[in-house]
Amino acid sequence: MALGILKKILVGGVLVVPTRIMYEYLTDRVGNFAELEPYFPLWRSLKVDEGLLAIIAIEHDRVSRDVPRIPKGTEGRALQ
Repeated sequence: MALGILKKILVGGVLVVPTRIMYEYLTDRVGNFAELEPYFPLWRSLKVDEGLLAIIAIEHDRVSRDVPRIPKGTEGRALQ
């Protein structure tokens, strides 16, 4: 998205990611806010005339022990 803003292909982008706490309850490997945070100074230093780059972290309200968990997979990239 940052490259798209620099090349004036995009005027903005929003990435929605889980927090590190919520991350452990997801069934697939996805990035999370803590992994992206070290890149914030780089993205802030970009010189753009117009544009918006935002990252929103989402969090769960609570965990219920009454709901069965979805098992983690062992296919695809999980084998690597």
